[in-house]
Amino acid sequence: MSQNDDLFTYDEDDAVKYIQNVLPQELKEKYSHDDIVYITDVVYDYYEQKGLFDDRDDEEVEIDEDDIIAYARKCARKDGMKIDDEDMPFLVRGELDYEESLGVF
Repeated sequence: MSQNDDLFTYDEDDAVKYIQNVLPQELKEKYSHDDIVYITDVVYDYYEQKGLFDDRDDEEVEIDEDDIIAYARKCARKDGMKIDDEDMPFLVRGELDYEESLGVF
């Protein structure tokens, strides 16, 4: 199955619930549903920008978590999101964990 087929199993509300569930306790109430949706959108934009949705059949995809976090921080600052830099790794890691649970990458 290609990556694009796997993306159809992606559910934004499930992703938000998953991420909220895996966040450290002190962050669970700090970020809203919309804040987390923003992060999922930024990660998707990162993938698009890097060409990770191109039809590669079964080619292995290399995900650079640090690069995604840096990209998300830059986007959040540019867009005026009130997401602390030190919290970004937890939010991005939650998104990546959700995708991994689906077998997306």
